[in-house]
Amino acid sequence: MEITYLRVSITDKCNLKCFYCRPDDMTFFDKEELLSFEEIAKFVKALTKYGLKSVRITGGEPLLRKGVEDLVRMISEIPQIKDIALTTNGITLSKHAYKLKKNGLNRVNISIDSLKPQLFYEITKGHLEDVLEGIRVAKDVGLNPIKVNAVVIKGLNEDEALDFVEFAREYGVEVRFIEMMPLGQGQIHWDLDMVKPLDLIKQNIEKKYGKLIPSNSIGSGAARVYEIPDLNVKIGFITPISNPFCDGCSKLRLTAEGNIKLCLRTDEHIPVKDVLRYGTEKELDEFIKYVLMEKERSNAQIQKSNYAFSECRRVMTSIGG
Repeated sequence: MEITYLRVSITDKCNLKCFYCRPDDMTFFDKEELLSFEEIAKFVKALTKYGLKSVRITGGEPLLRKGVEDLVRMISEIPQIKDIALTTNGITLSKHAYKLKKNGLNRVNISIDSLKPQLFYEITKGHLEDVLEGIRVAKDVGLNPIKVNAVVIKGLNEDEALDFVEFAREYGVEVRFIEMMPLGQGQIHWDLDMVKPLDLIKQNIEKKYGKLIPSNSIGSGAARVYEIPDLNVKIGFITPISNPFCDGCSKLRLTAEGNIKLCLRTDEHIPVKDVLRYGTEKELDEFIKYVLMEKERSNAQIQKSNYAFSECRRVMTSIGG
């Protein structure tokens, strides 16, 4: 099989404290445990032999890792890579956007779970205005498209869907609604009552704006994307609970400390650090062939289990959002 898309976590640290993403007492990896940027670039280059074209840099909060712009440059210098994206909470994006763009970053996804400053603070312990400034600067330097990710939590922010549509129109961004997933089991509280099925959000949007038109977007990945033609706005829905999207998945995740994670729905992983650090080029290639076989097996197993989440104890901030 081919792997066309790699998500690379470069840190598990974050400067926000979203309750669904990390516990209060979380411990973090030491700097020495993390893959170096050179090791990450080596893995990216090796995967291009098997179809890799798109890389997304994630965290934790990736902008907390010193020199992240250098990693972007290193990846951009690999000819087969056609798209480099970054997922961020946006808190410090305004300080990094220019150099990220200059070094080869194409686009950003920014997490905003509420447009109400007080509720945003209650969810994240951060300030919404910092994120909005990050969006403005990202647009100014030419990062495009800018996608805003909103995790919809029943009883908390489900009433803001129409506000997000208007926000998308005003700021010229795309919005993607995401169902809350049962990650960090035993550390993060989750139950099915917290999940707002996104077909209900879609219905509410259509009541106001009319029928949504199926569309697409650069790097849409797991999202089912629609357009509101009269507003020139694109809306995406990511539905891992109510309507899984796993068939044909060609994505891998590389964790900050050097594990290959085959899927969010399981904690199953394959250590890659040693072969990157000490192996030969041939040994790395043989390792990747093994990973591809395991990915095919994992895809089949997840489909057979009816896309269940199984024992996902690792929290989102240590996986890479």
